[in-house]
Amino acid sequence: MKLLEQVAVAAALREGAEGIRNILAAVAHNKNISLKELANTVHMPLPVVAAVRRELERRYILYRDKGICLTLKGIRLVSDLGIQKTSGPEQNLLSILKEIGSKRPEANVALDQAYARPETSFRRATYASQHDALSGRNVIILGDDDLTSIAIALLLKKEEKPKRLVVVDIDSRIIDLINEASETYDLNIECHLHDLRISLPTELKYNFQTFFTDPPYTLAGLELFLTRASATLEGGSGKQGFLSFGNKDPDTDHGVFHIISQCGFIPQEIIKNFNNYHGGTVIGNISRMIRMLSGTQRAHLSSSFNNAIYTADTNPSQRSYNCSICGKNHRVGNNCLYSHIEALKKIGCSNCGNNIFNSAGKILEEKNGE
Repeated sequence: MKLLEQVAVAAALREGAEGIRNILAAVAHNKNISLKELANTVHMPLPVVAAVRRELERRYILYRDKGICLTLKGIRLVSDLGIQKTSGPEQNLLSILKEIGSKRPEANVALDQAYARPETSFRRATYASQHDALSGRNVIILGDDDLTSIAIALLLKKEEKPKRLVVVDIDSRIIDLINEASETYDLNIECHLHDLRISLPTELKYNFQTFFTDPPYTLAGLELFLTRASATLEGGSGKQGFLSFGNKDPDTDHGVFHIISQCGFIPQEIIKNFNNYHGGTVIGNISRMIRMLSGTQRAHLSSSFNNAIYTADTNPSQRSYNCSICGKNHRVGNNCLYSHIEALKKIGCSNCGNNIFNSAGKILEEKNGE
C-alpha cells in the first residue's frame, strides 16, 4: 500500500512499508500502548518509532489518549490491511485436519518426509498469524506434506485469509490430497507440482510476502529450499519466513546459520521443540521453528541444482532389523530389497508375516576385498 511506503520515506524508516505495518499491528493489538512499549514490541529504537508516530498522526492514523491509539481512519486502514488477532484453532477444526491427515499416503522417507502432527500445523498457522504474516498476504509453502496450508486456510476466517495461498511440492500424492481438501472445504489453495531442484516458474517469483518451509534434513537441502524461497519474495526488506529445521551439533549449526545469512535472511526468533512429527527419527521426532526476516539482498541459484539434498542420497547406508516374533533378520536401506523400514513393515516379515521389528543397528559399509 502506497500510504505505508510514503510514511516510511517520510520517517526515514529503513524497515520500509513492512516496518510501518508492524507498528500499526502492534498498536491494533495493544490498546493505549506507550511509546516505550511500542518500541520494545517492534524491536526498533524509540526515536525511530517516535518519528513514525508523528508521521502517522499527521495523516490522522494515530492519536494519543493515555497511550497511542488508532483513529477511525486508522481502524479502517488496519482492517483494509487484514491485520487481525488470531487465537488457536477450535476443536472441530483440529478434527477436520486430523481427518484429512489420516488420508495421507505412507511417508516417503527417500524424500525425508516425516508428517507433522495436526497440532503442529495449527501451531505454525497461529504463530505466523500472531506475527501478522498471513492476513492479506501472498503466502507460499515450499513442501507441504505437513498440510500447513490447510491449517492456515481452516484457521483464518474469510475476511482474514491470505490474499493468495500457494503450495509447491514434489510429491503428486500430497498435491492431490491438498487439492481434494481445498475443493471439499472451499479453502482456495493453489497447488503446483514442482521439483525445487529446477528453477521456479515465473508466476511464483517475486510475488510473496511470507513463506514456510520444512526442508530436507541436509545442509544442501536447506540451501536449495531457502534460495528458492528468497526468489519468491517481493523486493524490499521485512518479508517473513518460517523455517522448521532439526536441532544440529554446534559445527553443523554454524553451517545452518551461515546458509540462512547467505540467503539474505536474519533470524528473529528460535523456538526449540516447536514441531512434533509422526516418524522423523533422524531428527528425534521434533524440530525447532526459526522465524526470519528478509533483507534487501536476494540469493541467486542456477536454474538447476544437481547436489544431493536428501539424507538417503548423501548418506547411503543399511540398517538391520529383527522380527519381533520369529527373530528373522532383514536388511533395509541402500541396495536392499526394502529402501526403508516403513516399506518392510508394510510387507511384513518374509518368514512369519509379522510387521513389528526391533532395530539391530546400522550395518557398516563393507570394504572391497574383505
